[in-house]
Order: sequence, then structure tokens, then C-alpha cells
Amino acid sequence: MICTVTLNASIDKSYRLAAPLADHTVMRVASCHATAGGKGLNAARAVAACGEEVVASGIVGGHTGQLLLDLLAADGVAGDFVHARGETRTCINVLDPDGGSTEFLEPGEEVTPAEVAAAREKVLELAGRADVVTVNGSIPQGFPLEAYVGLVRDVMATGTPCIVDASGERLARVVEAGPTMVKPNRDEIGQLLGREVRSMDEVATAARELVGRGVGTVVVSLGAEGALMACAEGTWRGRAPRIEVVNPVGSGDTMVGAFAVALARGMEAPERLRFAMACATANCLSPSTGSFDPTVAASLASRTEVERLG
Repeated sequence: MICTVTLNASIDKSYRLAAPLADHTVMRVASCHATAGGKGLNAARAVAACGEEVVASGIVGGHTGQLLLDLLAADGVAGDFVHARGETRTCINVLDPDGGSTEFLEPGEEVTPAEVAAAREKVLELAGRADVVTVNGSIPQGFPLEAYVGLVRDVMATGTPCIVDASGERLARVVEAGPTMVKPNRDEIGQLLGREVRSMDEVATAARELVGRGVGTVVVSLGAEGALMACAEGTWRGRAPRIEVVNPVGSGDTMVGAFAVALARGMEAPERLRFAMACATANCLSPSTGSFDPTVAASLASRTEVERLG
């Protein structure tokens, strides 16, 4: 079983407009679609698409929290969440007919110390019977950074691999906990190390530096240039085949979920990268976030190049 943790979950609503968004006026929404949102929930859908058992966990609350659980169940993903007193947040993405988008992201209500403690207890209980745990995305107001880093450290102490998808100060601090894997992009790893990281050699050096600081595997997202992975076994660069993108949203989360699957299945390092990149590319061909056709992913894997750099 794979457990994905989303501490700051949301209802993600997409508003598709018939006309471009204009300031200070009434806009009519042509269509609206709601999903159980948050990076960990996108990863959970990807794990399910791979055919593996998955349990999504984290914090939800109120009527919107119940809606999130209902939407998640409709996606075929089991949920085991801590229920907070505050309402789960809603995030809105307004889609223009010209392809542009404007996002409105609620901060979410503040969680209490008791709810933080309950979330830790829940995640550790699940980690005790999981093959892999992923900790994804932001933290709600009231969730101390120290508690976040401690949660990752405690999961690692159970002996269960822990993949962390974080940015900013959370990424900088969570490195201290020595997670199994982190997945920064080029800018994020540069910010973490306090220097510009541009060339492929610089990316590889930066990734190896984090491995030297105790992170098991570092996967750097490079956008259209693919991804680079460094771990104890070596360094590899992956390149996905060219495709006509339908929906790129959630592809990074899909990669995290697919890496968790690859770890659970005991794949060798370069094959983990190939498998995860193929699933992320397949997600770009699907209109649904984190959901893709595994047969398409298998076909893409055969065309995904993985080159050893060192």
C-alpha cells in the first residue's frame, strides 16, 4: 500500500469562461468542474491509475471536507483523514477561451495544536503498514514548520521510504530529515543551495550535493528538457518523447506518485526514472489531473530515453 499525505487539501474548481476575463464586471461561467485537490491527491490518483493500492491522508474539515472525500471516493481512492473543525479551502482556476488562466488560492483555515498532533498520529499509523509514504504540497496555517520536518523524520524512523514534494523553506528544512526522495525544479534547487543552477552539469552537481547531505534520491524537474536524477547508484538524465499536450496540470504530482509505485515494486534506479517520466507524460495526454491510461504510459516508457551521466 502507498500512502499520500496532503496536509493542506482543497476543493479545486475550474471555471471555464465563454469570454476573456475582464476586470470589475460580472462574468458568466460556461462550465464548472470540481475535483479533490492538492498535490498528494493528484499523486494518489496516479498511484491508483498504476493499479496499486493507495490511501490518501491529511487534514480535511467541514462541508467542503466532506465534499472532498466524496469526490475522492468517486475517483476510486480510499481516504483516511483527520477531521479538523475548520472548513477545507477552495481554490479556483478561471480558464479563458484563449487558453490563459487566473488562479485564486484560499489560504485555508488555521489548524489547532491538537489537530496537528492528530495528523502526525494518523500518518505514522498508516506509515507502519505502507510500502511508501509521500508528503506533498503546502501546510495549513497553524501547522509549525518544525512539526512538518518532524513528521518526515518520524516517518523515516518507521523504516518506510518517504518521498517529499515541497518548495521554499519547507524544502530547505526537510532536507535535514534525510527523506528518501525530493523533487525540486531547477529554480528551487538553486534557491535551496544559494546559487544559480542553469547548465546540465550545474544541475547534476547540485543534485549530487543534496544526496551528499543525506537525501536518498534527488529528482530535478527540467520542464521540456526532461528530468535529472541523482542517487547513490549514479546520475541519470531522462528525456520524454514529444507529444501534443492536452493537460499538463498535475504532471509533477503524477511523477511523484509513479516514483512511489516504482519504489514499492523494487525497480532499479534508471527504470524508476523511466517509469515515472512515462506516467507524467501520459498525464499530459489526459484531460483529468493525475489520471491516465497505463497502456499509454507503457508505450511512452519504451520511447523515454534515460542516459547515465555519472
